Amino acid sequence: MIDLLQAKKAFKEYISQYDIQIPSIRLKVIHTYEVMKVSDLLCEHMCLSKEDKDLASLIALLHDIGRFEQWMRYQSFADYKTIDHALFSSQLLFEEGMIRKFIIDSQYDNLIKVAIEQHNKYKIENDFNERELLFIHLIRDADKLDNFRVKEEEKIENILYASLDEVNQCFISPKVYQQMYHQELVYAPYRKTHLDMWLSYIAFIYDLHFEESIKYIKDNHWIDRSFDRLHPINQDTYEQYHILKQKALDFIEKKGLI
Repeated sequence: MIDLLQAKKAFKEYISQYDIQIPSIRLKVIHTYEVMKVSDLLCEHMCLSKEDKDLASLIALLHDIGRFEQWMRYQSFADYKTIDHALFSSQLLFEEGMIRKFIIDSQYDNLIKVAIEQHNKYKIENDFNERELLFIHLIRDADKLDNFRVKEEEKIENILYASLDEVNQCFISPKVYQQMYHQELVYAPYRKTHLDMWLSYIAFIYDLHFEESIKYIKDNHWIDRSFDRLHPINQDTYEQYHILKQKALDFIEKKGLI
């Protein structure tokens, strides 16, 4: 049995040890609850059972549990520079036994564990069964979809740790441009500038799994809304930026017709 009310209470108790006034902490708290909402939306569109919807929601609640300690230790969310936050989240839950604070029943442990560990991977690892893949794809899509809300609602400084003027003066790194031009997910270590970071979030569309996720992007006009928040100053960068915007729009339009 999955008791989401108890799980949310346990989550609230866990994050009470962190200062929610710190912008990065507050951002991740809000993100957690919003990912739960998006996960519920996907499950409803797919007509999943209540059990599966609740399990997906629990995974969403716990998927970034390690982010808070990651920030306090490193003042950074860059996994490739600090720690893999998904594996760290799994370690907190399953190696240190924290999972029992959120759910008493252990029958779901493996599904929760693999979904959390795979949610931030550049590519999903092999050898997962169909049911495992369902929850892996659900949290990966829900997590990526909420990042579009984050990019619109949060201050640029809280997302990229640079002012809007600084970001607009940035260039696009060649490897980032090539990956996005070819409609590929951006490999995190390729990101060198704040503008690269911004574009890599938009490139999440190239890794979405469910039709409902593509529809969510299209119906909410997230491509236009995300690209239009920045205005690169350099003319060459500006032209590259708008080429990548059109590539993203074309991708969503094409996927929406399939």
